[in-house]
Amino acid sequence: MTTLDVPPPDITRGAVADLRHTRQRRRLGDTQWGELAYRVYTTAFFCLVIVIMISGAIGDDPVSPSAVVDIAELGPKWAGLLLSLVILGGVRSGSRGGPLALEAADVQHLLLSPADRTTTLRRPTLGLLGYGIFTGTAVMAVTGSFISQRVPGGTAEFVWAGALFGAVLTATMFGSALLTCSRLLPRWLLIGTAWILLAWSVADIADRVPGSPTSLAGDLLFWPMRRGTPGLAWVAVAIVLVVVGTLTVGGLSIEAARRRTQLVGQLRFAVTQQDLRSVVLLRRQLASEVPRNRRWFPVPALVARKWPIFGRDLHSVSHWPLIRIARVTVLVCGAALAARAMFSGTTPLLVVAGAATFIAATDATEGLSQEVDHPTLLESYPMAQGDVLLRHLVAPCVVMALAGCLGLAVTYAFDPSTEVLRVGAIGLLTASLSAVAGAAISIVSQIEVDTGSDVLMTPEVAGPRLVIRTVWPPLVAVAGFLPVLVAANVGSGDPASAAAVTALPVLMLVAAVFGWVRFRDNIHASMAEAMPG
Repeated sequence: MTTLDVPPPDITRGAVADLRHTRQRRRLGDTQWGELAYRVYTTAFFCLVIVIMISGAIGDDPVSPSAVVDIAELGPKWAGLLLSLVILGGVRSGSRGGPLALEAADVQHLLLSPADRTTTLRRPTLGLLGYGIFTGTAVMAVTGSFISQRVPGGTAEFVWAGALFGAVLTATMFGSALLTCSRLLPRWLLIGTAWILLAWSVADIADRVPGSPTSLAGDLLFWPMRRGTPGLAWVAVAIVLVVVGTLTVGGLSIEAARRRTQLVGQLRFAVTQQDLRSVVLLRRQLASEVPRNRRWFPVPALVARKWPIFGRDLHSVSHWPLIRIARVTVLVCGAALAARAMFSGTTPLLVVAGAATFIAATDATEGLSQEVDHPTLLESYPMAQGDVLLRHLVAPCVVMALAGCLGLAVTYAFDPSTEVLRVGAIGLLTASLSAVAGAAISIVSQIEVDTGSDVLMTPEVAGPRLVIRTVWPPLVAVAGFLPVLVAANVGSGDPASAAAVTALPVLMLVAAVFGWVRFRDNIHASMAEAMPG
């Protein structure tokens, strides 16, 4: 086709809109929108009620006046560190064809057509921005309501401040990703800038350098305490990034878009089937994460010969790429700092700490995941399958414990006290084991697809059941921080003693999960024999 044969922009825009409308109508067919909307409504309502109940039940006491001063000074810096992390994540995503996850038809036909790419990509871009900014706004608004329970300032003010910070946070992340994938600027320049901002934020928290630029955005979250306006500059930055990224998104690489479309399609299917193992593998492929050719450390021959399963898992850990080591380290150290803040009275961080260790444990249980991925090989071993799976949990416990020691050291560096070490050592033990137990539940459990009984369930039952089934493994990881929570509310007693007493039922829960992994096949066989017919 020559240049003269290219149709006018108005015709191409109309043709693209008609193609998408026809494809959407044929795909949906006779879908009962009312039932789907009602199911979404009941699920969202269930989650909202749980959030409100938790928020009301927490009732944290206000912090002391000296702590208010520290929060007003350090709070924006930590919020700026979060912004630096999401900017780095956005740039990394954009360098690999993100953040858009187009449909295969859009990549195969529309992007290769004479239609303008920017016009073709505008609708999915705006949809992604709208959904992402709304989600970030809602999450940070809830975070603002939690913050208002402990520091001076009205709840409504903190909710609005949190919502504004959440909007800026997500808009900056997606804007930086869109700008990177547009290839308007060199990729090395954007990635280097993101790493500089992250290093600047860390140095700012340590009081080694003047205030970082991202800490100005943190002022938005703590505006009811500071009453400053410098953070409004980041609102303009976020708007500029979103606008420029949207206008230049046509520079997206088709090869990168095709690869991302294939992986995201598989990822969405794995999420609907609650297949955590596939989600983790596909997420690593999206991030172009491959094992190292050279080992970080040698595995002793005696260990590999005497305990072959443990030695094989250590061999897998020795080939971890640097990005995975950094991810596990950051997650565990972040969980340790969240536990320290929880020990000071900020109860909602219990969920943050548990979620961080659960995600880290999904990386640490790589050996167990690989074993589950090869069921035929697993059946050929001259020992019970449950025994093999149980032995795969030893190495993850060791990895999580070592990472937890590093997290405890970082926490002690911020607050060098004996109480932190005593309570932290107990929390390290329970948190490491419970995180591995939660990850093991997700990996070992069979994938549950929609069966006839699931289809016959009413929306009032199906929605909450899906939520409970999804959050159960992370809740086991969250339970590992209960000793720290009890120690924080012990009153005049010894916090370490209270944590040790609470650790006993947590360890019993972990033992029950490990026992379930070992005797799961026996339990299922007994249940099958007990079923009539």
